[in-house]
Amino acid sequence: MSTTTLKDHRIALRLTGRQKALVEQAADSRGETLTEFSVTALVNRAEQVLADQPRLVLDEAQWQAFNNALDRPATVLPGLRDLMSRPSVFE
Repeated sequence: MSTTTLKDHRIALRLTGRQKALVEQAADSRGETLTEFSVTALVNRAEQVLADQPRLVLDEAQWQAFNNALDRPATVLPGLRDLMSRPSVFE
């Protein structure tokens, strides 16, 4: 039994002649078809972009704990006020 995934969606791209030649040359240098090369490049770039997006995934208990921590009153830390009132070492 084959384990290949049905590929039933298309993306049409319009390129300049230079862009197309460059992509074809790169695909050829890797021994890939234009489609294989393009799909790999597009998916890799999409994964990079999405990985750079801030996100926080929590289950219900973690979400509640997170909200409880946000709702707690601030704690005064000894020495913090003094530290923050001193001139910065970078000034």
